[in-house]
Amino acid sequence: MDFRLTTTPEEEAFRREVSDFLDAELTDELRRQHAMDKGLRAEARAFNRKIGEKEWLGLGWPEEYGGAGGSLRYEIILLQEFARHEAHIPNEIARFMSGPTILHFGSEEMKKEFLPRIAKGEIEFGLGYTEPPAGSDLMAMQMRAVEEGDYYIINGQKTFNTESHYAEYHWLGAKTNPMGPRHQSMSLFVVDQRAPGITIRPLETLGGERTNEIFYDDVKVTKSRLVGEKNQGFLYMVSALNYERLSLIQMERFFPLLKRIIQYTKETRRNGILLADDPLIRDRLAQMAIEIEVAKAIEYKALAMVLEGRIPDYEAGIIKLIGSEMRQRLGYMGVDILGHFGLLEEGSHLAQLKGEIARICRASVVDTIGGGTSEIIRNVTAMRGLGLPRK
Repeated sequence: MDFRLTTTPEEEAFRREVSDFLDAELTDELRRQHAMDKGLRAEARAFNRKIGEKEWLGLGWPEEYGGAGGSLRYEIILLQEFARHEAHIPNEIARFMSGPTILHFGSEEMKKEFLPRIAKGEIEFGLGYTEPPAGSDLMAMQMRAVEEGDYYIINGQKTFNTESHYAEYHWLGAKTNPMGPRHQSMSLFVVDQRAPGITIRPLETLGGERTNEIFYDDVKVTKSRLVGEKNQGFLYMVSALNYERLSLIQMERFFPLLKRIIQYTKETRRNGILLADDPLIRDRLAQMAIEIEVAKAIEYKALAMVLEGRIPDYEAGIIKLIGSEMRQRLGYMGVDILGHFGLLEEGSHLAQLKGEIARICRASVVDTIGGGTSEIIRNVTAMRGLGLPRK
């Protein structure tokens, strides 16, 4: 299926505008201020507001909700240019999970309350799905939301809520019908992240980023903060998860690091010869370049499905699987090529490539877990993509 990033002069002009903006605004510090690295800090918040002022955060949303009324193709161009520049939309959960779900399923009141603020880059959401017994199996969550008058009273625990120490709201899944069918047992809520009864405790990860465990103790949430219909939260979460997989992983993001590793081999000698002249290293670099190009073609096929009005199912999972494992392989390849220098962290005066190889090796572990583990995605692909039996 043919898919080109820009097909008209107007789209090409937009791509260049985004590229020029990022060339002017981005710094190495801004590139690292996102959920899976340093988190959202003052610089990233200011950067996000600049993106909002250009109406890029609401490109495909209706103007009545703060959007620009543009096409989905422009959103894809925006994402691809950010990936090409190794940048992130700082408020990723708000823009790519909470916002689209509210737009499609939320009440009119909720749309008017949250969508314009997301489009302006003003607010972020922490993702409240995972619990100690419920990671990949979201239907196993135990947090309860019980109706009481005009409120829901929520009790329970969430873990790995990466954005919650700086987010304004919690995008929360909780059981509202524990005795019902599993796929109709939970609901989605928007909760003020600093509401009375909420305790946030830090968890430090192998990758160096901060995530959190969160405890709810009789937290009152008004019924107006219920997203869509009661007991339909699992449907909404699955819909948002597929959108997340397409929006947060772009294969284009891997090329700049590969180019830096290639440049390193052209400038570094080992045992008297340039690394770039070593046939084994040349072979590994070429193989990685081929894999990224193939993965990019698979990604574009799924994006073309979206542009045609079709909803990717297992295809979105495949992209997440390939992208997350490729980032790991790219990091491990970097360690092999750099040798002992690849193990040095940033801050060491001997670290090469600013210590990013060691950081990627640590940080990429969670890539194969969050958003659906590689094992679960392989099972889903086998059943839905290949038609294989469950057992």
